[in-house]
Amino acid sequence: MSKIYWHEISKENKDKIIVSKLSINDFVNKYKQPDWCIYPDALKGLLGCWGLIDGSITCIENCKNCDCLKTDSKQD
Repeated sequence: MSKIYWHEISKENKDKIIVSKLSINDFVNKYKQPDWCIYPDALKGLLGCWGLIDGSITCIENCKNCDCLKTDSKQD
């Protein structure tokens, strides 16, 4: 089973997933962070990237000032 990019899921579906009884381990096994993100375990709940988890990050432009933006992805 291939993982789904979390940032590409609709807000409505994210809301349903967040209130489901899906464990953190099941969550990170089903969904993945964007390829441009080097934040370690960005989808691991409170220790992850809050912007990615809460749905405010939907594209690379949202991460342009983040230290965890992969260097070869940065656009000046």
